[in-house]
Amino acid sequence: MAEQSSKPAILLTHPFASDDVLAESFMNKGFEVITDPMIETKIRILSEEERKVVLSSRKLIFTSKRGVEYFLEQFKPAEVLDKSFICVGKKTAMTLEKNHLKPWWVSSGKTAADLVDEIREYTIMSEEHWTALLGDLADDTIIKGISDMCKVSRFDTYHTTIATTKNDATIDLLQSKKELMVLVTSASCFRGFMELYGDLFHKNIKFASIGPKTTQEMKKYNLEPNVVAPTSTYEGLLYTLTNYFNLS
Repeated sequence: MAEQSSKPAILLTHPFASDDVLAESFMNKGFEVITDPMIETKIRILSEEERKVVLSSRKLIFTSKRGVEYFLEQFKPAEVLDKSFICVGKKTAMTLEKNHLKPWWVSSGKTAADLVDEIREYTIMSEEHWTALLGDLADDTIIKGISDMCKVSRFDTYHTTIATTKNDATIDLLQSKKELMVLVTSASCFRGFMELYGDLFHKNIKFASIGPKTTQEMKKYNLEPNVVAPTSTYEGLLYTLTNYFNLS
């Protein structure tokens, strides 16, 4: 457990959302919180052929809230009311529900691998066509995991790029050498932090990793996270940081 006479600053590296549990929780606890997204996302427009595949699919799979949002910029809910929606994560499911689309299956796990394990416990008609709608940095866990069970396609609905603009508040914080906890919620967020601010790295910086892939990326830079979430979710990261800072 950390024992500190004063609170460290908290740097959030993911794109901010109004319902951000990490930002809200630490601000309410009196921490200095800086939001500096290290990645940017933009829509990827599906081709006409890809649209036809989506519309002919029986089931559509989403693993992120952002994937749903970019999908619904290209399809009206009325166009896909006959589909069965499968998703990972409560926020992913809630985004569908806000657009009057009821999830057919919400994984009880937290990752694409968890979803695959669940799907493989069921019998699927081999002629069914499923489509996964993901971000371009997502791996092929779902495709590889169920391709022997049914016809499955994958299309990316958004691109992720590393941010290129530095944040003045982050620069000031790093130059002050104040104790800092950097909350890293993806491998790409960590790469973005090192590319933008690696030259300002100092010994008072600590890292909190959301999960194995993010930790693996840190190790490429010969760094180890001080905190690792027990589950790869914002809630899991918040839980372990609450214990780390003795906030419970």
